[in-house]
Amino acid sequence: MKGPTDPLRQMQRLSERLREAMAMHRLRPARPRAWQPPMDVQASDEAYVIRLDLPGAAREQIEASAEDGVLRVRGEVTMPARLADARRVRAERPMGRFARSLRLPSDADMSDASATLSDGVLTLRVGRRRQGGRIRIEIGQ
Repeated sequence: MKGPTDPLRQMQRLSERLREAMAMHRLRPARPRAWQPPMDVQASDEAYVIRLDLPGAAREQIEASAEDGVLRVRGEVTMPARLADARRVRAERPMGRFARSLRLPSDADMSDASATLSDGVLTLRVGRRRQGGRIRIEIGQ
């Protein structure tokens, strides 16, 4: 069989298409992926406290924002200028762009939020709204 339904010919066509697709994939520049810093979240009656480990990050390189109940932290850790030309023997600490997001509970009060950076730890505090408790609703006539 030498027609369009010949299994060998179909296999050759598929093989060619696969090779072309792989070649196109190799030509695209690889986009570096952002790393995710480790995070701890604690809750008290007054606030949520979120801590992220960001060793080497400068305050100017970090952006924290909140929208629609989602807290986002992003930024970049760069090599110190004095070490930029040094030969790296071993590299285990994360460098480059980072991003982390967290959906906060519905009682989080984003208007009562603050952040500090100390000793490579970013601490975010988000207040909690007071719950009204149970109320009785009268049914009118």
